[in-house]
Amino acid sequence: MTSPCFMRLLLGTGVLSLGASMAMAQTTPPDEHESHLAEETIIVTASPVGARADELLQGVTVIGEGDLVEDVAGGLGDVLASIPGISTTAFGPAASRPVIRGLGGDRVRMLVNGVGIMDASTASPDHAVTAEALEATRIEVVRGPAAIVYGGNAIGGVVNVIDGRIPEKKLNAPFEGRVVVGASSVDEGDVEAVRLRGEAGQFVFNAEGVRRHGGERRIPGFARTASLRAIEGDGPKDRLPNSDLNFKTGAIGGSYVDDNGFAGVSLKRSTSNYGLPQEEDARIDMAQTRVDARLGFDLPFASFDQISVDFGTSDYRHFELEDGDIGTRFDFEGWEVRGRLHQTELAGWSGSIGVDAKRNTFAAVGDEAFLPLTRTRDLGAFIAERRDFGGWGLEAGARVETRDLRSDAGARDFTAISVSGGVFVRPLDDVFLSVSASRTERAPTDIELFSDGPHLAESSFIHGDADLQKESAFSLEAIARFHDDRRDAHISVFHSDFSDFIFLNPNGAIIDDLAAFDYLQNNAKLTGTEISLEHELGNIGAWSVSGDGALEYVRAKTGDFGNLPRIPPLELTGGITAASNNLELRAELIWTDRQSKTADFETSTKGSSMINLHANVRPLPDNEGLRLVFTLSNLTNATHRTHASFLKDRVPGAGRSFSARLIADF
Repeated sequence: MTSPCFMRLLLGTGVLSLGASMAMAQTTPPDEHESHLAEETIIVTASPVGARADELLQGVTVIGEGDLVEDVAGGLGDVLASIPGISTTAFGPAASRPVIRGLGGDRVRMLVNGVGIMDASTASPDHAVTAEALEATRIEVVRGPAAIVYGGNAIGGVVNVIDGRIPEKKLNAPFEGRVVVGASSVDEGDVEAVRLRGEAGQFVFNAEGVRRHGGERRIPGFARTASLRAIEGDGPKDRLPNSDLNFKTGAIGGSYVDDNGFAGVSLKRSTSNYGLPQEEDARIDMAQTRVDARLGFDLPFASFDQISVDFGTSDYRHFELEDGDIGTRFDFEGWEVRGRLHQTELAGWSGSIGVDAKRNTFAAVGDEAFLPLTRTRDLGAFIAERRDFGGWGLEAGARVETRDLRSDAGARDFTAISVSGGVFVRPLDDVFLSVSASRTERAPTDIELFSDGPHLAESSFIHGDADLQKESAFSLEAIARFHDDRRDAHISVFHSDFSDFIFLNPNGAIIDDLAAFDYLQNNAKLTGTEISLEHELGNIGAWSVSGDGALEYVRAKTGDFGNLPRIPPLELTGGITAASNNLELRAELIWTDRQSKTADFETSTKGSSMINLHANVRPLPDNEGLRLVFTLSNLTNATHRTHASFLKDRVPGAGRSFSARLIADF
């Protein structure tokens, strides 16, 4: 069925359902949307001390499965960009990786069930992330240093995609599943996802598939900025050439589950083929085969009551195609294992200890062979503890890790040590305050050390530096949270002081018509705040009305080279939601400030305002699992450019778009 026909089918169904739904009384299941007002019930698995989301000493957001299947954004970075403190690389519709508090790439650890995502998305912003939001049962986002558990690569934060492919508990019925179908007007795109689960005795099985397709995206006016058009000519208008995409994922998994725990394995195959909007006739053809194994069970010991082991291995490759011919091939093969012992109270303290190891081989071969084959080995161990005295408490943690890199261009070894500590207080039943400090170290990556060649995605010729040293950061964060039945507030203020911060800087040379950049080190400071508020305003007839708002801001400078590049500007979001028994309506405004605090080779980015409308309908009173979701994005067709994107001057955000999704749980 073609996308336009599919769209008409969904719209017709929606109109009929909307009319019928107004007379029906249907409540939303409490576990369907894990909103801020229910946040205290969520235990964050990314926390080494097993803390609740509302009592972590860092900024944290948990997105539940109900919200993920309704979100009509594209890649993982786009889905997470609505969270305060998170932007996206926005490298066209296909490739979007999250940027947390101005930090991205290797400083944001991307995980699947606590194990690295193991693709090439950290190597370049044009490389898509191999995890889809529709695969996830929930996504945990920790903003700020999380290096104690996940290593120096998490010096900026963690995104943990929990996919449920290896079931951890028995089902509520012998068989259950979910089907999602949707369509969008801006790219004549469509999406389909299905998940089926069943059990036989103590075994639970899972099978799923996701397909996401999009044609060339509509944009509001010219793709290029006015200043760039004055140099290069007008270029594309109204449509973004070479922005089509096709993503497919299939996975199977199963577990043995009993009252003491679980053990299981899964196999996943992901493929994608998508265009690079900044290059005519340039495409990426990607494939990954991933195998995961996990176990967790209770222990009969007084001090340690649980153990978990997570393992993943990945065989990844992608081809960068020029006019249909292979220009460059990227290969990544690796594995990662993580073991953790959960400690019950010992002299009043509880927490966990763990070890982890990673091995991978990465190489680029062909026209953009800017990195020789490099083998990286990481080994780490950590301990994290929490002491709760009732009205107040303490946290502390430490980690030591080693990194060994071997390449034809050289060899390096590093040992990194990270420590953290904090104090929290509960002055009132509904108030939580905390202050935390950490000193984290990150070893350089293979690309930062050994790269030497053209990288067209960044329009640059990159020179690594095999003599780079570890970078370290001293970070402070203060958090205030208030929560009751009617309102929820979160305020976070943070500051990070980096020594030997690694970044790309232009050296003034031109090589093969590309600006040359060197990896350098310098001191850097990042300071910012995140504020989110949600308040129930009252009732109007059968409608419950609530309002929410969010603010995010980060400022980043080096000691000797001025501003850091691609730092998101101030952004404000405000929304109003009205909900009845079977219908929820939402309107939101996103205002983004101009970013003029730029690095030497950057241009400024104009501000923008966008209005989005959202409707969630439950059409059948006897079927809580059936939903219709309608979204009108960018109502005024405003031009929006993401400053964190390498392509911000060439690739604007999407124009006005109507999207529809049908979600059926059974």
